Amino acid sequence: MTTSETATERYTIGKRGTDGRYPVAVDGQHSGDIHRFHREWYARPLGSAKESRHDDRHAAASHLVDLVDSGAVDPAATPAAVPAAPERGIVPWLDPRLNPTRRNILSAGIALGRIAELAWLPQDKNGNGTGYPGSDNPWELTCLISGTVVFRWWSHLRGRNGDNTPRPVYRHEGCIDFADQAAKVAALVGEPPTGCPCREIDHPTTAEDVGKLLELAERARRIDDTDALRPLLTQLLGPCPASSARAEAMKAFLPQPKG
Repeated sequence: MTTSETATERYTIGKRGTDGRYPVAVDGQHSGDIHRFHREWYARPLGSAKESRHDDRHAAASHLVDLVDSGAVDPAATPAAVPAAPERGIVPWLDPRLNPTRRNILSAGIALGRIAELAWLPQDKNGNGTGYPGSDNPWELTCLISGTVVFRWWSHLRGRNGDNTPRPVYRHEGCIDFADQAAKVAALVGEPPTGCPCREIDHPTTAEDVGKLLELAERARRIDDTDALRPLLTQLLGPCPASSARAEAMKAFLPQPKG
């Protein structure tokens, strides 16, 4: 295995892409990429969809050096197309890498309600749903004003330090003029209902109903009952015109700041 000092001299970490990944060159040749997800780093060698987990970015990049030295990665070869990861979550509204814990469900529901108010749709260019990935990870969203697919961070969209202004305020390059965006969003979103109007699924919009479903979901998760968990997550996270009211109800279950 390459020593830390030697590895550092041989790899170069490039600028982060819109998908949150950093390209890594080993001995001047592109050899894969690394990215951060929930305080851990992952390395993906060139031409592969498989990722390995590491403690920090240095360890992740050093791992790619080891793969080059072992012959598992050939930076001089023509890059192979990276196959799409086959993994799918229990429901499409929560990233499969996030466990459906109480806190993750609440964070996802609140985020989904807010992006609906801002006229974003969690969907990629192929029309597939993209699950909530956590606050500090890139989220693939479709702009309902222009239909453009971009990556955004929920930590930016929700605002910071009590400021509810989403960032960047200009949405994305090529969108309609900034001065016209607020009116367009209001026209697209309308006045969200306070109660679920869906016919087939009863989405909760009160703290009492949210609490009951959270308890059932936690019980199903602990015994690994996916069949029972899936419809509960659909109620808590699935698309609903009243997602804003559902998100407000969910906020009652967030940890209260210490006074």
